[in-house]
Amino acid sequence: MPRPATGRKKEAILDAATVEIAAHGYHGTTVAMIARRAGVADGTIYLYFSNKEEILISLFERAMDLFTAQGARELAGLPGPRERLVRIVELHLELVGADRDLAIITQVELRHSLHFLDQLSRDRVGAYLQAMAAVIAEGQACGLWRCDLDATFLAKAVFGVLDEMATDWVLSRRNTRLQARADAVVGFVLGSLRPQA
Repeated sequence: MPRPATGRKKEAILDAATVEIAAHGYHGTTVAMIARRAGVADGTIYLYFSNKEEILISLFERAMDLFTAQGARELAGLPGPRERLVRIVELHLELVGADRDLAIITQVELRHSLHFLDQLSRDRVGAYLQAMAAVIAEGQACGLWRCDLDATFLAKAVFGVLDEMATDWVLSRRNTRLQARADAVVGFVLGSLRPQA
């Protein structure tokens, strides 16, 4: 396997870790396995990451940074809260569904440790939920959605639906596209947010 260019080594290590951890699990994957797949010496890994746990966290952070950057670009041009929330739902399913190996890590492997969950939910996931809650609060303010429940609670409920759809897709092992569920999920979410009669 050819060695990656120096500027690409960290990304190559993360790409290799994604494949190895998805195939063998976090505990079944060694730094040597990641290094071999990345085409680097074992010691090179430690130039970028202090340990395997940091690699796992970096995989999640990279995925969330991609989602946040793409979401910010796409949502900025949309006219109202309904359109923005619909795009959040679609984008979540599209991005998680674009890489099954990464989805295995985010939906399964990261869930095995309260330490990981606590650290990640306070950082990247918390910011994601705040952004979704802001969109929901905007819709509540203009009478679009129910106001009897707090926007943060509703954002967590929407995230829960998206998260369960992603987990079900990963665990089902069916050869389907996760984003194919977007219309059904959007319908359910918007129906749940509709003001109570």
